[in-house]
Amino acid sequence: MNTIDNSLVKTALAYGKTVEEVLNALKKQGIRQPEFSICFASSTFNQQQVVSQIKQSLSGHLWGLSSAGEFNGIEEAMTCGGIFMLSIEPLANVLKSNVSYGTIGVDAENSAKAIVQKAFEGLHFDPELLYLGFSGKKPADLLKATPFSLLVAHSQIGTEEKCLKGICEYVGRGVRISGGSGADSLYLERVTETYCYADEKAEKNALSVLALATTLKNGVGIANAFRPVPGKGAFVTESFGRVVYSLNHRRAADVYMELTASSSWQEAFNAFNSHPFGIVEPVSHYWHIHSPAAIQKDGSMAFFSEIPQGSGVSLLEADSQSRIESTRLAVQRAIADAGYPQKIAAVVLFNCILCHQQSERLRTGRAEIQAVKSVVGENVPLIGASTYGETGYTIAGTVGHHNQTTTVWLLGDEPITR
Repeated sequence: MNTIDNSLVKTALAYGKTVEEVLNALKKQGIRQPEFSICFASSTFNQQQVVSQIKQSLSGHLWGLSSAGEFNGIEEAMTCGGIFMLSIEPLANVLKSNVSYGTIGVDAENSAKAIVQKAFEGLHFDPELLYLGFSGKKPADLLKATPFSLLVAHSQIGTEEKCLKGICEYVGRGVRISGGSGADSLYLERVTETYCYADEKAEKNALSVLALATTLKNGVGIANAFRPVPGKGAFVTESFGRVVYSLNHRRAADVYMELTASSSWQEAFNAFNSHPFGIVEPVSHYWHIHSPAAIQKDGSMAFFSEIPQGSGVSLLEADSQSRIESTRLAVQRAIADAGYPQKIAAVVLFNCILCHQQSERLRTGRAEIQAVKSVVGENVPLIGASTYGETGYTIAGTVGHHNQTTTVWLLGDEPITR
């Protein structure tokens, strides 16, 4: 909890195996009237029961998603099977929130647009909140001083790109966007019980958004651990959505098998986690990760995100050091985007389950959490979920649905006027 006298926001962080344990921990930290709370609960729990219990005891908006694991700042490890909560209580008129959700139907784009519109239309902030935030600022200082942010939780896997298109069409470029997709199990034994939360609701096949208006510094960041393997690339000659049928006019699985020096499709499947494909962003040289999900009977490959036909893809690789540095870099980028606040109230991470798996394989979980704490401080609340895809802006300003990536939303305890 932030206890400095001149704080503008109070935060409390709790992790436990029952709702009662988590709520008691929040109350012991002095949280009484939170503006909103973020919850990540393992899919092993009854999701509607968890959300209902929380709302019966805790005021303010509730937003979050089901998780396959936790980027756990309390236990300082990658964990699984718990309930993780962050509550935020402003101590002055500096922060307003609203939650909206809806089921994603056939027209995902327009469904998402309507959900976000409802969230911002119901965001009841005082006009003075914006006036005080912008007063006295030079034009150059206003470039990053947008007061609006949006946290996005998907629970209909496969519609993320269409939802983001609808969101971006509605909000334009004046809103920071971050978030992720609700998850089920860490090793993908099933992908049927994914939920997102909106106040008293825990819903499948839905989109939940947390709209924020604040004069506190806040920012988003993104990073991944991968780099291209020299000389290992191909062109996507036939694809539709998340399925790639051919690379270099040959069966996709055959080309991927050659790129990974595998002797069979099964051996190539075993390389998925360590060798995803990447598409480079020309301006920033940032690599968008596209992780393979399956090799199908016809030799086509299904991915966890869309790969446009005509794209040039490169085989990627990572190691333990790049895994650790990627989490540090994501937070550093969020700090820069927030305008370098001297005081940080909280850090929220959306960490791909494939990153979590890779951290377990490379044994880097604790080092990743320490890397983040080395940047923000040991006592800053740090909450993270293992997700089925991550939503965020690249450093060039492109918002998208990412794989094997860490995205971050960071809240400063400092006004944008400072």
